[in-house]
Amino acid sequence: MKRILIIQTASLGDVILASPLIECLSAEYPNAKIDFLMKYGYEGIFRRHPKLHHVIVWDKSEKKYQRLLELIKIIREKKYDAVINLQRFAS
Repeated sequence: MKRILIIQTASLGDVILASPLIECLSAEYPNAKIDFLMKYGYEGIFRRHPKLHHVIVWDKSEKKYQRLLELIKIIREKKYDAVINLQRFAS
């Protein structure tokens, strides 16, 4: 696998609990570029994480669904080999 996206846009605790997944994926796929999609305001937690290639931020505070459509376009352009959605809701 070359590109992996982890999605967790819930609360801060849920984002932190997702961090072991980054380490596991990195160990299993050492050459993969791992990105993490999270809610605006939490990006500082993983901004300099050595195993993450890129942190993608979704600002849900205004124009939530317009920004979601923009994110979908970005995600499709990156052509991820795997997307791991840790969210329990469809959006």
